[in-house]
Amino acid sequence: MASTAATMDAELIAQAQALVDRMRPREMARAGMMFPGEEFVPVVSYPDLTMYPEAEPDALLSSAEHRADSPTAAYVHIPFCANRCAFCHWVLTANAPTDRVDAYLDVLAKEMDLATRFRGQDRIPVNTALFGGGTPSYLTPRQLERVMNDFVRHFDLSACDQFSFEAEPASLLGDEGAAKLRILKDYGVHRISLGVQSFDPAVLKIMARPHDRNEALEAIAAIKNAGFESTSIDLIYGYPEQSVQSWIETMRTAVASGADAWHLYRLRIRRYGEKQGVILRQFHDRPDAFPEVDRIRLMKALGYVISENFGYKQHFSRIFATDKRHISGYMVDYATRMTDVIGLGPSSWSNHYRTFTQNLGADFAAYEQSVKDGRLPIFKGIYRDDETEMRRCFISPLKHDRVYKAAFKARTGVEVLDHYGAEIERLAPLGLIDQDDESIFMTERGRFFGDEVAMQFFQRRFLPVPDFAHDLMPAQGASGFDVRTSSVTDFENVILSATKDPVTNTRRRVRCVKHRKFIEARTQPLSTGRGSDSSSPRLKPPERSDAHQGYSNNATACRIACDPSVRRDYAA
Repeated sequence: MASTAATMDAELIAQAQALVDRMRPREMARAGMMFPGEEFVPVVSYPDLTMYPEAEPDALLSSAEHRADSPTAAYVHIPFCANRCAFCHWVLTANAPTDRVDAYLDVLAKEMDLATRFRGQDRIPVNTALFGGGTPSYLTPRQLERVMNDFVRHFDLSACDQFSFEAEPASLLGDEGAAKLRILKDYGVHRISLGVQSFDPAVLKIMARPHDRNEALEAIAAIKNAGFESTSIDLIYGYPEQSVQSWIETMRTAVASGADAWHLYRLRIRRYGEKQGVILRQFHDRPDAFPEVDRIRLMKALGYVISENFGYKQHFSRIFATDKRHISGYMVDYATRMTDVIGLGPSSWSNHYRTFTQNLGADFAAYEQSVKDGRLPIFKGIYRDDETEMRRCFISPLKHDRVYKAAFKARTGVEVLDHYGAEIERLAPLGLIDQDDESIFMTERGRFFGDEVAMQFFQRRFLPVPDFAHDLMPAQGASGFDVRTSSVTDFENVILSATKDPVTNTRRRVRCVKHRKFIEARTQPLSTGRGSDSSSPRLKPPERSDAHQGYSNNATACRIACDPSVRRDYAA
């Protein structure tokens, strides 16, 4: 029996490795399109939340507009959890007492009043709704009943396509858990998104999750027995101490659990919310505990292979489901249909046609005081000019699904190929994007590297990774750099010219992905690479051991300098 299981695992790994090989990651690296491991940034929205500037609420809201025929999605943030997980970057309070939660629900109800007043509607019709956190299921049954009642008083769910609710497994068990599920069902919740993250006890412990493997399985069964239309689970790969075998077992357990869908997340080390998770400190303290990028890529491929082998198709970026109806309708609305969003609670964000706003988050007291004073608790945001709006209407649908040409023109007034045809053509040699009469979409290879491909279309001012060489594609204009013909020296020089922070021109502390050492880079003039300005500064690392000869201030370039086999591959 053990030998049979080992054979099956070997076959899965072989299938996954074959998928990785077909994706040709080193060719992507030669084009300057791969993230250093620490800097991985998923493209969730455009611009990224961390890029919003602080702004005066009145000025932002004066530019906000609502179109009566535009559908709306609603998001409610519940900022409480049993404890803070190591990977969490969100604003929350751990183990909050009952009276603290009750006080928050008072403020949240008042914010709902402010939102309806701003929209000039007694009840706001919503197409989709999501309660997220934090952990919404942290609420007691009494508190859950209260917040649901407040929500339906302010929001009209009569035409709601999908109402989703995020939960933590242990909080749905026992008599109290059963009561919560009954309340959610009574208020019309269709879909439960369960934060499982892993079925490996050792990984769950490192994550500081408040549940164990058996509790996760029991919660999935409880949700299905309660009669909800969809049960979705979140799983994370690329975690410290997580082996390939551990990930295979987690995926197999997910299949056996009967969940309708799962969202496969690569671990993000740097924050994407208002609070940096402790995972960054762990990364700096114990970098060797984190899997190499090659192993992370294999885990990703294993997730794809196992999902598809058992009938779970990728209906949306990173989301695999037995049927498309099980994926997050809220995400479909904001990411591909460009709907308006009303976000409620600390750190939540809203979209009013072309205006993004974000609530106060890290300063929880300021959030509460703003609402009590009768002001929407906004402190960050941006009005999207024509170019930014066009990029949002292209990047987000491309990353998550596809760009429908007619929808793009209806939203922007511009033919998509007139605006992005040249950029799409520059990606053609890499086989990442294709199109038909109706839409533009990523190929299988493009979807595998979906975040990297989507970021090629970012405006530089909104790049969340300053040294990400998003403009080093083959035949990319003035750089004159072509990965198909250039030498290793050319490649190193062009990479180096792209790693300087274009805004601050500051020294950058970067990490070698092979030797896991930090290298302090400094700016000084160097001889130029092909097709570049001889007067421009270049980043050069300081003197160091023979293990780091050559240019090493960028993770990709460092791999060339550190690993002779990789150097030969890049030179080929």
